[in-house]
Amino acid sequence: MAYSAIDSDASRPMVSGMSATSLPPRTGLWFRLLLPGGALGPGKIALMRAVIAEGSVSGAARVLRMSHARSVKLVAELNALAPSPLIDTRAGGPAGGGASVTPLGLAVLDAWVALDVAVQAAAEQKLAALAALLEPPT
Repeated sequence: MAYSAIDSDASRPMVSGMSATSLPPRTGLWFRLLLPGGALGPGKIALMRAVIAEGSVSGAARVLRMSHARSVKLVAELNALAPSPLIDTRAGGPAGGGASVTPLGLAVLDAWVALDVAVQAAAEQKLAALAALLEPPT
């Protein structure tokens, strides 16, 4: 499965800056992986996607409406999860800076997407049943 920079599925955090409250209502499941080196969840995945789209950590932060300091902290946390960096950063200056998702980072994104698809498919019937129980009467 090849990873595309912006996933069109509305269940994933959006890179366009659209808030969760502006999305149409739907039933879904979000999850976070708790790993020995830290956690990996929708927010860090959205940051990786935004770095691909924007080419920089500061650009990704702007698109996600997150502070630059928070985005830098999340990049450090992402890079601490693996034996080599998931996001490569280059300092700014006359030649410009920027960031890119490394091949390992792209493999992590592919694995995340595959896991997310599998989790959503496995939970679909149970989520529909739960949503039906919680639906307001008509």
